[in-house]
This record gives sequence, C-alpha cells and structure tokens, in this order.
Amino acid sequence: MGIEKETKKFAAAYEEQEQELLILTSEAVGGAGRAAGETAWTATAGFLASVDLTTGEMKEEMGCLRWLAREEDRDGWIYHLKPLTIYHVKCRAKRRKKHEKEKSGDESCARTEGYMLIEVVDRGLQHLGLEKVLEEYQKVVELKDETCGSFTLDRLMDWFSTEMDWLGEKCDVHLQCDEEEGETAEKALAYFKEIYGSLQEWDKELRTFAAKQLTSLANDWLADMMEEEEDLEEDLEEMEECDEEDAEDLDADALDEEDWNEELEEITEADFAKRIQITSLVMEPEGDYSVYYNDDDMFWGHSVIVEGNVETGMERAYIAG
Repeated sequence: MGIEKETKKFAAAYEEQEQELLILTSEAVGGAGRAAGETAWTATAGFLASVDLTTGEMKEEMGCLRWLAREEDRDGWIYHLKPLTIYHVKCRAKRRKKHEKEKSGDESCARTEGYMLIEVVDRGLQHLGLEKVLEEYQKVVELKDETCGSFTLDRLMDWFSTEMDWLGEKCDVHLQCDEEEGETAEKALAYFKEIYGSLQEWDKELRTFAAKQLTSLANDWLADMMEEEEDLEEDLEEMEECDEEDAEDLDADALDEEDWNEELEEITEADFAKRIQITSLVMEPEGDYSVYYNDDDMFWGHSVIVEGNVETGMERAYIAG
C-alpha cells in the first residue's frame, strides 16, 4: 500500500471536524511504529491532560496524539515534540463505534482512543491548570516497607522501583501499580514479600527451573560455536599459506585454542543454574512475575526470563533480547 492510500485509510478512522486543544505531553513522546508492508510510520505522543480551546473545558485524562510520517522524518517525527511541555494543537478525535456510543449513553463523553494530530500551532506555553497537573505529576511518590525498603513510583512505566541486594547480586525490583495510573502497589508488594521472605529457596527454584527448561537449548547454541571453531581451524590452515606478516595479523585475531576448548565443554543443568545472574524482577498485582537473568554468554548476550505466578507456580522459561 502506498503512502497516499495509507494516509487516506488512517484519516478515515478520525472525525472530519478539527478541534483545537492545549495539551500537556507526557514522557511517552517520540515513539513510532510501522507494520510489515507499510510505507508510513505511525508516530505517537502521549499527553497527561488537555484543554478544549473552544469551550475552555479542561480534562485531567491521559490521551494520545497519532500521525503519519515518512522514513525521512525519523529525526523528530516532523513536530519535534518534547515531554512534559504544553502545546497548542489542531487535531481530530477518533471516530467512536456505535456500540461504544450506546454503552456510554453520552455522545460528549471523553474519547480515550486519542486524536489525529493535524498541526502544532504553538509550543512551550503556560496554562495554570495544566501547570498544576505537571506539578502533581512530578511529585516523588514512595512506597515504604520495613522488610523490603523504599520503592519510588515511575509514572511512565506505571510501577514502583528499587535496587536491592539479592543474595549478593544487584537486582532491580519493579512492582506494578494496583491500577492504571495509580499511586499504590500494595498487591504486588504483598506477593513480592512472599518471595523475599524465602529468598534462598526461591532463588534455587528459579535457577533450577530455568536450567531444566533451557540447558538443552544452551547446548544447541554451543554446537553452533563448535561449528565456528571448525571454520577457525580452516582459517588457521589457510594462514600457513600467508606470508609471515599476514600470519601475525590473523593470529592476533584468533582465539587461544585452549581457552576455546574450555568454553565449548558441554553445559550441565548445574552449570546453567550457577552461571545465570539475576538482573531484575517485575511483580504484578495478580501475583504474576517475570524474573530476568544475564545469560553469561550462553546465548550470546540474550536475557534468560522465567515467568510464573506466586500462587500457581512457575510457568515457562525462555530467552529474549
């Protein structure tokens, strides 16, 4: 589909009538995505609150601006919007489906789907109401616990975070908020305390589970390394045909044969469990968790991830990144 057809299809999802708003952008500014086969990028900018310049009504509701951009627009995505800044924009509200209108019972209710950005009229503005929203947004919110310490709210990620000691290793712990845009994480904290209270037991079980699930795969990756070793041996044979100066250059780049062979020893489950290093844990309000580990280069730098639920048990382990 060409850029013209993509633009027409995109615009058809929004109302024809333009609106003029003051918006206070969030920290989610500067992102864009593009589906396979598409030419245009869909750029986005979140906002924390808005003011309708026709009615003067202010809404302390989060929303999102979207617009299409070309490949050559990647530097700033046309409008060069900045986070936590007040802008005057022209935009079009997204069309609401019939069943959504019937459910709301009010044609004028807020359209949480967002807006199509048409024009940035002015930037870096002042507005008392929006500035109060910004002030409140920037306040530091902490969650303190006698056992686990202090966590700080990250509004962009919608979680509370801290760095803590995990049996001698540094681990970033993130507790998802109890509700979207919330300022508490009591549910996730309660579940995390079940883990933290039996940390050695949980650590052993997590490592053992990951090892059972992924050691075989790690040895498959190891086999690929062995193939590379064979290629290296072929290069070394070719090196004999080089003159002395070229041979020195090739030898400087080659791995020491003894170290290489040590690295290629088969990985056991015990080896795997010992080698991975925890980096972070994300806990959700329902007790679901994701634990991230450094792979010690067994998967060439990918992360090892274990997912499960505190109440129902570990579910899967995989690599990503």
